[in-house]
Amino acid sequence: MEKFLRSNNFARFIAIFLAIILWLFVTGDKITRSTPSRKVWQDVPLRIENLNQDYVVTDIPASVDITLEGLPEAFEDLPIQEIDAFVDLTGKEPGNHLVRVQGRPPRGLNLIMLEPEQVRVTIEAYYSADFTVEIDIIGEPAPGWSLAAYTVDPEEVLVGAPESIFDKIDRLYLLIDITGMRLIENIELSTLAYDEEGNRINGLVVDPNLISVRLEFERIVETDALDNQSE
Repeated sequence: MEKFLRSNNFARFIAIFLAIILWLFVTGDKITRSTPSRKVWQDVPLRIENLNQDYVVTDIPASVDITLEGLPEAFEDLPIQEIDAFVDLTGKEPGNHLVRVQGRPPRGLNLIMLEPEQVRVTIEAYYSADFTVEIDIIGEPAPGWSLAAYTVDPEEVLVGAPESIFDKIDRLYLLIDITGMRLIENIELSTLAYDEEGNRINGLVVDPNLISVRLEFERIVETDALDNQSE
């Protein structure tokens, strides 16, 4: 045995063995790279296409899962932003609809499956109108001062919302807290929307979002001081 280990035949055997191992490794790598594989991409953002401009979608799943197939190199460094999933709402009217999810795979990959294959979509009419902004002043200015005048710019805002929200709007107003104010104050505030029962309404698009308010204060003249001056 010792004689065999020291012989040239043993060296040839080791060389052939290593060559076979290297061949198997290279061949296996080539097979792996040339064999299509599948990968599931989860939480792919779901887009909307061809929605009537007078409508808005108020309920739809945010994302879907997509199974893609292709060569391993096609998956390398593939960002989720290049994977497209969407629903086509051509001709869809307000109401609830069950629509098919569609996808566009990146170059070099095939789309195998979308999960779910269908989603439920709620469509509403989108309304907008101008509203006059009402003013609600609370608080007290600094001692010895009173509110003399104020200006609001603009006095009207454009409000837009889905029909189910828009129909609830009763009034829009600014809540102005003048606590501790004096001289001249310039502030910016967001409008608040409420329904007839006094409940706050959210989900509105208001343009402009901020209203500029200029507040002017004057000193309070004490009655005793005026009496003394008259005497």
